[in-house]
Amino acid sequence: MWHVDLSRMALKPDVSAFGVSDSNSEATVPEEGGVDGVCGDDMSVKAGEGPEPADFCGKTITHNNDLDTTDMLPTSLSPTHYDIHLHPNIESGHVVGSVAIDAMLNERVERIVLHAKTIDIQSVTVYLQSAVVASVGPEAISYDAELETAVIELPSAIGGIADVPECAQLIIAFTGMVSDGMYGLYYSKCRDRSGEMSRMLVTQFQAKCARMVFPCWDEPATKAEFTLSLTVPASFTALSNMPVAHTADHGALKTVYFERSPRMSTYLLAIVAGELDYIEAVSCSGPHTSSGERQPIVCRIYTPPADIDKVQFSLDTAVRVLERLVDMFDYAYPLPKLDLVAVPELEAGGMENWGLVLFRTVRLFITKQTSLWIRQKAVYVIAHELSHQWFGNLVTMAWWDDLWLNEGFATWIGIYMTDQLYPEWRRWDHFVIEDRQAALSADSLRSSHPIQVTIKGSADIDQVFDSITYYKGCSLIRMLSAHLGIGVFMAGVRAYLAKHAYSTATTSDLWQALECASGIDVACMMHSWTAHVGYPVITVDDSADDNVLQLHQHRYLHSGKPTPDEDRIVWWVPLGLMTSDSEATHEILHKRSGHVNVPASARWFKLNYDNAGLYRVCYSRTALQRLAVAIQQGELRTIDVVGVLNDTLALVTSGYLRTSALLDMLASFKTVDGYVVWQILGFFLENLFLTWADRSETIRDQIRELARSMFAPKAAALGWTHRVDEDPLIARLRTISIPRAAWAGDTSVIDQACRLFTEFYLNPDDKPFHHDFTASIFEIAVRNGDDVNYARVCEMYEDSQRWHLSEDHRMAALGAMASSRNEKLMWQTLEYALSEHVLPQDINIVIGFMISSHYRSKHVLWKWFCINYQRVVDRLGECSALLGHVVGTVIGEFANEEMATEIEAWFADKRTTAFDRTLPQSLEFIRVRAAWYYRDKDDVSEWFSKYA
Repeated sequence: MWHVDLSRMALKPDVSAFGVSDSNSEATVPEEGGVDGVCGDDMSVKAGEGPEPADFCGKTITHNNDLDTTDMLPTSLSPTHYDIHLHPNIESGHVVGSVAIDAMLNERVERIVLHAKTIDIQSVTVYLQSAVVASVGPEAISYDAELETAVIELPSAIGGIADVPECAQLIIAFTGMVSDGMYGLYYSKCRDRSGEMSRMLVTQFQAKCARMVFPCWDEPATKAEFTLSLTVPASFTALSNMPVAHTADHGALKTVYFERSPRMSTYLLAIVAGELDYIEAVSCSGPHTSSGERQPIVCRIYTPPADIDKVQFSLDTAVRVLERLVDMFDYAYPLPKLDLVAVPELEAGGMENWGLVLFRTVRLFITKQTSLWIRQKAVYVIAHELSHQWFGNLVTMAWWDDLWLNEGFATWIGIYMTDQLYPEWRRWDHFVIEDRQAALSADSLRSSHPIQVTIKGSADIDQVFDSITYYKGCSLIRMLSAHLGIGVFMAGVRAYLAKHAYSTATTSDLWQALECASGIDVACMMHSWTAHVGYPVITVDDSADDNVLQLHQHRYLHSGKPTPDEDRIVWWVPLGLMTSDSEATHEILHKRSGHVNVPASARWFKLNYDNAGLYRVCYSRTALQRLAVAIQQGELRTIDVVGVLNDTLALVTSGYLRTSALLDMLASFKTVDGYVVWQILGFFLENLFLTWADRSETIRDQIRELARSMFAPKAAALGWTHRVDEDPLIARLRTISIPRAAWAGDTSVIDQACRLFTEFYLNPDDKPFHHDFTASIFEIAVRNGDDVNYARVCEMYEDSQRWHLSEDHRMAALGAMASSRNEKLMWQTLEYALSEHVLPQDINIVIGFMISSHYRSKHVLWKWFCINYQRVVDRLGECSALLGHVVGTVIGEFANEEMATEIEAWFADKRTTAFDRTLPQSLEFIRVRAAWYYRDKDDVSEWFSKYA
């Protein structure tokens, strides 16, 4: 499953890494160069500085992730096959169902416990060796709402007499309701063939919602085969994981019977039914034929009828990706068909149900009007979800504590595959500034969690679909594959898939396969990275000898220096040392302290070549100044410039460096054309502004003036026109520079954007600008215009077809509505967000745009949120992951201790189950921003006074 950046809908790439954190106090600042040591064969650990550190192999630290089985079902029965029939009433939402469950009875039992939530079991009949041994009604069935289980009390104990597993069958009749949220079996709005609003039926079972639709063992390791039949209106197209076996007509209704599936987890079962059209293509991705060629697999994309002309690019992409994945894994696509479905209402960006993959419409509707950035996102998400057909579906993590095996790997494959298909996009460069930074930011919090995360209870499962699982997981796979080499790495992956096909696996199973392929003790190398929270900062001391770098590793925290107890882990760190006079070398730091040599003639040096390692590097100010000169002279590749800039920014916010150290470097970046560098510069200046904005009008003006001095010339030089033969990354730089220049107050850009917006509004059939600028022009026009522009962009959102807006640009219009600096319009937009005009999944688009539209908007948003909290909960669902995203966005931009205290107090009596990880993380970010300001307020003021 791929979770979108809900706050900005990825209309503008977001880098969450620039928030900061501390849950207890102001940051403490490490002494410059005063951390003890790191790399080389003669590495040693200084005595007397806190507890003895753990060996990076984990030999002195026991695994901290013992499986929490408190919420897991008894293993007395093991299901092998479900035969399910569902008949949902489209009008009333009432569902009548039955399921025949074949299972192995492993021991003598007096009761049967299985998962059931929001369904009523009417009767249960139990067969043993084909004979009825028990039959009970509702009076013998009780429910545990917290554990989401049904307990079936049997009249007498059954099985286990010969202490040998026996074949049992449960026939269960039940009723339920279509869900009012985007989970279980639910309705999604769509348009039918006549263009009228209608509904389609959709399922979302990950992580634990199959139990809302039929009684089952709803745990990933409890795999079984599935046979499904579905009664729906005769006009509906019905889809599931497997092809249709046959259909029985009943006049206005029909029952569709699907073929039997292979063994899979319950969360991968899926249903879609509605008025749908499709286009199809053939992929050579099936098993080998006798002639050695691969059998064809039919790939289809289904959409509501009016949208079928928008998905040709996505279909072509799916075919290309599927064939490449088959070659990459050396394993045929495991099912007889592959369907992709565009779903208007879907909580996540995509869902990898085996053979029936669901996507939000914005991820499949790619037309000539779609911006390059959204096109790139579409390729990535398609590759991410299709890679799950093997990594997650064919081989599934044994429990949710190893979710990273699914999502971290799918994220890596998604980016790797995008880079293979479109190398000119340089997708790994963007990974470094967005995804990797999101992981580094979240994992620098005291409230973070290890990749192999302890699940505190079933309510905790949804919250581990986060940046640690996805992006730290991906970063570690990238680091490991770079160290082993992609050929060796993939050989291990192929062995892992072949060995555990149609079963489950753990992190240890993957390490074992990679060890066999490489001959390297991978488990020892990676233990500290997966079993423990956090990552290191490598401090470089170059003061003693120009040819020797003394290196020291300690845990990095946004709040500054860790306590001795927090700093027990020593990581295996690939250094990737490069200099002005030498290619990258690959020494490993695996103890607390050590050293590396650099050539005497080297004018500069840099660690973490290619940003492949998951750590920060803290250079001396002198070393930074030398790197700044090298950057200005174009001696570093863009991805390494990004590494220097990202690390410096993080070390500034955490107190390792003063903010003036980074401000001093800004001029050196002006000569760099890489859009990723300018994107980080923009986010740094915006983050500096948001942290300082409530304090002083003078500093607000100075920061904007600094931003204007950087982005206005860049925007003017690049202009508003893409050239046909132009590097696509120059086009991306243009689309970044223009909105940043407008944010900084460049009147020429603002005036041009407002003029183009008016022209487009008045002449919908003659768009006077490239579609890559649509989102920026909408936002600039509303932020700098009057009520008229607000009303116009609202009209565009509600009647997008009149202006020929693609799906992403319709969302851009919604976001632009939230960009007004008029407080009255802010309140009006927030009310609009809770109306029927805005889907629940899109509410955070409004909130995300508003939070960054004006430095005072966060105060309006917080006041509105407090007043309307229950309405927000009712709209999104108390246990919805969307609620956690909204909470994090609403409170995430404050930068003072008083607000952190107020927020804590306000939530004290609220049920925070859906966001009890998000809330403390957001509070940490607030407190570290506050610490950053109080620590560096004089430093920043003096810098601006000096250079004003």
